[in-house]
Amino acid sequence: MKVDKMERKLQTHYKDVNPIELKKLLERKLSTVSPTMEYVRNLVLDLKMFMRILIDEDFDLNDEARKDFVSAILAFVEKKRVIPIIGYWDVYKLVSYVKGKHKSEIDRYFSQVKHYIANYM
Repeated sequence: MKVDKMERKLQTHYKDVNPIELKKLLERKLSTVSPTMEYVRNLVLDLKMFMRILIDEDFDLNDEARKDFVSAILAFVEKKRVIPIIGYWDVYKLVSYVKGKHKSEIDRYFSQVKHYIANYM
């Protein structure tokens, strides 16, 4: 089943990482990625959103969502790709899965944050 596969991927990538260090890793990786394809642009924005939610000290993110956001970011940051642009498709699918799985937490975040800029981290 597809859900089980995505859950295994999330568990594979999870590490207990300091959010500030995770942000540095993400910024470093993003500096090397050219968002030339639409799905890569969407991936970048979603990862930035996950990171923004993770580092917001005023938001009490549930533990499962926190772990899944970290896993999704690490899947993007750590995986080496032979063909970089096409190689992000698997992470894009994983991030989309996480977004759907934690839609209520993301909606709750946006209901509490009045001014959110999508490209800001």
